[in-house]
Amino acid sequence: MFKLIFKTISKEFSGKNAKEIIAGIANFHRIQSSPGFRSAIMFCKERLDEYSIPQIIVHQYPAKGDNYYWSCPVPKEWAIKSASLDLIEPNQEKLCRFFEIPCSVIQRSAATPKEGLIGEVVILPKDLSPKEIREVELKDKFVLTNDPDLKKVRYVAVKEKGALGIIYDHVTELPPIRTRMNFPTARRYTSFWYGQEKLEGDALGFVLSAQQGEELRTLIEKVSKENNDTKKENEKKKKVKVCAKIDSKFYDGKMEVLEFCIPGKESSQEVLAVAHICHPKPSAVDNASGCGTLVEVARTLQSLISEGKLEQPRRGIRFLLVAEFTGTFCYLASNENRINDFIAGINLDMVGADQTVGGGRTLVLERTHNSTPSFVNDLLSIFLQEAAKEVFNFSKTSAFATFKYALDQPFSGGSDHHILNDPDIGIGAPMLIQWPDKFYHSSEDTIEKVCEKMTHKVGTIAAAYCYFIANMQLPALIWLANEITSKSKGRITNQGREIINELSNMLTKGDKKEKEEQDIGKKTNNQPELSKGQHLTETLEKVESELNFRKEVELKTLESLKRLVLTEKEKAALEGIIIKKQKDLEDHLEREKIETKNAVEKIAEALAIVPEELPKPENGELERAAKKIVPKRVFKGPITSLSLTDIDIEEQQEFNDLNKEFPKMKATLQSAFFWINGKRTISEIADLVKNDLGKINVPYLVKGFRLYEKHGLLELKNDGRR
Repeated sequence: MFKLIFKTISKEFSGKNAKEIIAGIANFHRIQSSPGFRSAIMFCKERLDEYSIPQIIVHQYPAKGDNYYWSCPVPKEWAIKSASLDLIEPNQEKLCRFFEIPCSVIQRSAATPKEGLIGEVVILPKDLSPKEIREVELKDKFVLTNDPDLKKVRYVAVKEKGALGIIYDHVTELPPIRTRMNFPTARRYTSFWYGQEKLEGDALGFVLSAQQGEELRTLIEKVSKENNDTKKENEKKKKVKVCAKIDSKFYDGKMEVLEFCIPGKESSQEVLAVAHICHPKPSAVDNASGCGTLVEVARTLQSLISEGKLEQPRRGIRFLLVAEFTGTFCYLASNENRINDFIAGINLDMVGADQTVGGGRTLVLERTHNSTPSFVNDLLSIFLQEAAKEVFNFSKTSAFATFKYALDQPFSGGSDHHILNDPDIGIGAPMLIQWPDKFYHSSEDTIEKVCEKMTHKVGTIAAAYCYFIANMQLPALIWLANEITSKSKGRITNQGREIINELSNMLTKGDKKEKEEQDIGKKTNNQPELSKGQHLTETLEKVESELNFRKEVELKTLESLKRLVLTEKEKAALEGIIIKKQKDLEDHLEREKIETKNAVEKIAEALAIVPEELPKPENGELERAAKKIVPKRVFKGPITSLSLTDIDIEEQQEFNDLNKEFPKMKATLQSAFFWINGKRTISEIADLVKNDLGKINVPYLVKGFRLYEKHGLLELKNDGRR
């Protein structure tokens, strides 16, 4: 049913053209709210004009720093003409040139006087507390640091202590793919972020590679030693000095979103495809590759429709090139009345990477969050599996992939699909991404890392996915209902199998690493050490709770197909089929429960372990509060880190301390936001998160929600039912 569409699109899609567009985008310095970002948008518009795409609109949104769309601030426009950093004492050496390596400046840096700023460079060790930084003399000096908390350094070293600027050589490690040792020449994409407090221009800085940073540290330590060894008291002490020059400015400006569309012929319903176009020059893989691929998707589909090789779809296909998170917030907040028309979505991020370069790169299909179950996950999985049929075995009895890919990975967020998948928006949107990437967010994310074959592969998948949904009719709906049911049964069975495996490992104690992970689990879940018999009891309870949770997700996945119905005939036929499929799933679930419990009990019997009563759950002030407090949204859409841009370092430290107190729990708070519906208590949300992620700590959620309430991002109300 879908293979002819896939084959037709694959023949037309040009990986070469996609890479040329990617190269064009990569020529622009695309910081959010900047002239370079605008130029990249206009470049893509010009290409779309050439391809006769029916609807192309450039939206402009005010970029003043103090204006919001839902909970997201729009950064004030920033323009940079030039920047340089030179070592002038005791040696002369060129350290940074913006025109050579745009990542060598901290983005959104303030301007210097025309003649520049000259100052001594001192080392500021990483991981110092604000109090420790305040004890260091930094006035009129440049601080060299690799502290991961740039905001802390900016607030304390620059704003409080009067440092001239920051020289930054931090490497965000992704071991074993990327470490400070194996990534010596790259410069990290680093930026100052500002919100509505009008603090723009309060700091400036430059970025060195790890190698440059170590060389500068060695020089500073050498000079310091020579000064200490100097015997003559009146002899002039040497200093390591630099001269910094930046020509930049902040001003009230605009930020663009590029919207283009292939209209449908029967319905206002649309499929929404998104890619973010921001980041420093070149940022070829992240994410010029997603944008160039989407532009070629539009060209391919429009060409095939114009030539009559594909019919005009029943529903429209709308594309957005945006500033990551910010642009998606702007567009949706400005088009709230259209959100319900978007029946499905997809996000392309970092999709064009050459897998033979950089190590670790795998094409990942990230599913929607379980609070937004949708048919889209299984459909996209089908197209990815079709793309994986590249070469045949010797007997031509099966085909397999020559590239690395991972199907059906759980939701992680971190890109624009995070916004679409929030239940308050309700657009089921999986993401295609290649991860991990050694060159991610660095000066070495260059066009040479982009692969035509990969852009062709991902582009074909995305185009086929969008077109298939846009043109889906009753036969395809029936086929997809059957596919979803089959895959849902598999997920239910796998859930049971994982429960059995987890218990088996627990009862046999496993290896040292497994034992350490189990101990961490007890700590983060605030549980006492359990006996084997208690683990058995806990597992039997988990069979009920986790499989019931999975059942609800799968039933709602089938239910989501109803959004695609356009006629009464389709509605009548599909509803009957869905009811039967849901009954089939419920029957399968009950069988799986019985089989899972039976396997658990047999394993325990073989090990001579009998169930024991679990210790009573904690019932302190926070646990009691969780049963009464109902979190309510203040803004439409999700809460993201952008909403906390303006908090000061003491307030930021409250979040840091909370995450240190409850290690490995941070993801549970993000997940909990998705389950907020204005009716559930924190305790009820905690149960959902536990069944979804396999871990929870109620006190952590209560404390986390209270911090977000403190900053005006949530309301916590007492539940009148209790």
